[in-house]
Parts: sequence; C-alpha cells; structure tokens
Amino acid sequence: MAGETLGEVIRRLGRSGGLQGDLAQPDALLLERFARRRDEPAFAALLARHGPMILGLCRRLLAGSQDAEDAFQATFLILARKAGALPRQTLLGPWLYGVAWRVAVRLRGQTIRRGQRERPGVDLDALPADDAVWSDARRVVHEEVQRLPDVYRSAVVLCYLEGKTNEEAARLLRRPVGTVK
Repeated sequence: MAGETLGEVIRRLGRSGGLQGDLAQPDALLLERFARRRDEPAFAALLARHGPMILGLCRRLLAGSQDAEDAFQATFLILARKAGALPRQTLLGPWLYGVAWRVAVRLRGQTIRRGQRERPGVDLDALPADDAVWSDARRVVHEEVQRLPDVYRSAVVLCYLEGKTNEEAARLLRRPVGTVK
C-alpha cells in the first residue's frame, strides 16, 4: 500500500472479493451496520461505493492533491462520527457530496488565507531609519504595508521606501504611470 494514491486504494478496495456481498447491500443497511456495531466491512463498502465521487469532487475544488485527500478523509471522518445520527431514509451519496463540498470550500478558504499570511514580503527592517519618528512608526508601517495586495505593496515600497519616481516604478511594475500615482 505504500506509495499508492488514494484513488488507487479506493479502486482496489472496490475490487476486493470480500466486499462484493457488502457492495450489493443498500446504503441504509450498511450505514446501520456501521452505526450499531462499528462494522468495518460495511464502512469499507460505503467508502468503495462513494469514495470515487467524493475524491473527484475534492480534486476539482482543491488545487493540491494533498488538500483534496485531506478533504476526502475529513468527509468520511464526519460520516463515521455522524453515522448513528443520520435518518434511515437519508440518501447517502447526496449527503456525502454536501459534506465534501462544505469541507473542501472551507479548506480552500483556509489555504488561501494562509497563503496570504505567509506570502513573502518586503523586508522593511533592512531599510535605514532616518530619525526617531520613523523608528517609532516602523512597526505600524510594517503591518500596514504587508496588508496591501502585491501590486499596491510593490508600488509603495518602490516609491516611498526605495525612493523611485512614479515613472521608474511604473516601468519596473509594467503598469501605467497613472496607476502608480
């Protein structure tokens, strides 16, 4: 199993001879078996039946394969945790789809926010402090400049911290001078 992708594991699980009888049973019965007795073959059958759809959804919504696999696993962990609370008539496929959608969207948002926080920025500490006022305000300036989107931050750094003219900054940023101003 080492080195196998999650998709390969799911396909192999679905072809497993021991699950063929379980795969013939309806979702409601498999879910009940798992909820009441923690019947692992029942859960494996649900995973084999619905796993490809859920993994496909997670891969479409999330750029990184690791993020997609995390969302897939979180979806089935939620199923394992809530199996006993689901009404018997619940259509499991659509329910799992909704859970996977919410998990993937939340993870995508967290990844975007983390990327924005961890974005490499300009090292403002490398710039000289001309006077005591600048030294006192340095921390505030750092925070505010780092919050700017890249295009604005680049213009601020070039014009106000590196002393470039608007024309020089516009040329370096490949933007119109009016935009830099």
